[in-house]
Amino acid sequence: MENQDTAAAPQTSVSLGNRITNILASPSEAFDGVKDQHSKNTHWVIPYLLFILLAVLFTYLLFVNEPLKNQIFDMQSKAFDEQVQKGQITQQQADRIREQIEGTGIGLFMLFGTVPQIVFISLYYFGAALFLWLTSKVLWKSSAKYGKYLEIYGLASWVGVLGYIVTILMILGLENMFTTPSLGLLLMGEYDPLNTGHKFLSAMNLFSVWQAAVTGIGLSKIAGKSVGTGIGVAIGLWIIWVCIGVPAGIVR
Repeated sequence: MENQDTAAAPQTSVSLGNRITNILASPSEAFDGVKDQHSKNTHWVIPYLLFILLAVLFTYLLFVNEPLKNQIFDMQSKAFDEQVQKGQITQQQADRIREQIEGTGIGLFMLFGTVPQIVFISLYYFGAALFLWLTSKVLWKSSAKYGKYLEIYGLASWVGVLGYIVTILMILGLENMFTTPSLGLLLMGEYDPLNTGHKFLSAMNLFSVWQAAVTGIGLSKIAGKSVGTGIGVAIGLWIIWVCIGVPAGIVR
């Protein structure tokens, strides 16, 4: 009777705060019970909104920091010069666009800086969960619904939130747009945003790898596979994404 009562007892609900702590300290425990409990939108909504808030904050901080703002204008200027060399636009058109950009006020700067980021964050966020769901369906015939994979990705995204904060602090502290927690640090002072090899090094971000590994642990919990298998699949999907995204200019 005692064993039956124990088996019938409902699982204790884990608070979001404890899950966040475990994501960073003990990822395997962070996903305990997620598979069998009702889906909780807070698991993915809160980190998603934090990403957007950080994007807005970062854009504003770039505007008020003259060295960083000038770096952005310089990058855009180089892109215009390349277009001129390729005959896509004339020098007069490039000069006119350059003058318009340099005269941009904070309103337009925020608009053109945040809207693309919000669109990208949304596509990446929900797209990543979709690929996890489809992969699990194809490889393991998983019956879990898309919402569960969105939860998994949302919880793992707390690593990405931490990485975003660290990146902002590094960029502001060193006043260099290309100072990120990645292999791009090897090119300190020599980073070329138009160089594909340099962009691949920058894509090798510590927090991106960490988040992919944590996502893999969550994936293994949902699919009922070993942790090694889950991490291997998640890292593999991340590598494919980098290999596609860097040449396409999506990942940098």
